Amino acid sequence: HNTTEHRSYCRLVSVIYAVLSTFSIGLSDFFASDVTKRENANEVTSAVLFAGVVVTAIAALFWSGNPTSADLLHGALAGAANGVGILLLFAAYSRGSLRSAAPAAAVVMSGVPVLWDIFVSGTSPSTITSIGLTLGVIAIALSSYEPGDPAGGAIGLFMASLAGVVLGILLILLSRIGADAGGSPLLLQRVVAFLVAISVTRTTGPRIFPKNRSAFVTSFVAGLFGIAAVILFVL
Repeated sequence: HNTTEHRSYCRLVSVIYAVLSTFSIGLSDFFASDVTKRENANEVTSAVLFAGVVVTAIAALFWSGNPTSADLLHGALAGAANGVGILLLFAAYSRGSLRSAAPAAAVVMSGVPVLWDIFVSGTSPSTITSIGLTLGVIAIALSSYEPGDPAGGAIGLFMASLAGVVLGILLILLSRIGADAGGSPLLLQRVVAFLVAISVTRTTGPRIFPKNRSAFVTSFVAGLFGIAAVILFVL
């Protein structure tokens, strides 16, 4: 009986963390989508991920653990996926709108781990999960449609969907970090993501961060919510 209650409690806490993680992602996207219209999307990505490096460096000092080599490997791979995914997502925001790109990225990102469970792990989603994913796919068509520039919108939607695939892989990799790993894998994850971003940004332009101070601050704030989402997801 106590075991059943404990499992129910853990599920409840997990759902609360998931909701807070999603809320943080939404706030991060809200701040980032606006600044990508005014500044180079790659520079915004670098500033966003830099905020994550700062936060996880501090968190790692207090969040001790015993990470295995597998935990660190999954953290590094997750960082590569994170860097590529955010670059694609912010590029999509710069071409379209948050309303059109975010739903596509979110639903695709949610679907990738489910497909992994079905075809790799051999587990099937529950009926309510299947219904939710079906409604989510329908929601893409309803909420992503926006009159205006169909060509730019189509490219933005494609980039957002591709970002969703990469970010879905990120979720799979993060889920494979052990419960006792502590903050080190997340610090490694953010450092690798930041290195990916600045490599692309420096190759495509003269700067790493936005030149405008307010744009950098806004990007940094978006990064704070972004790393909060990652930490909450791992928890």
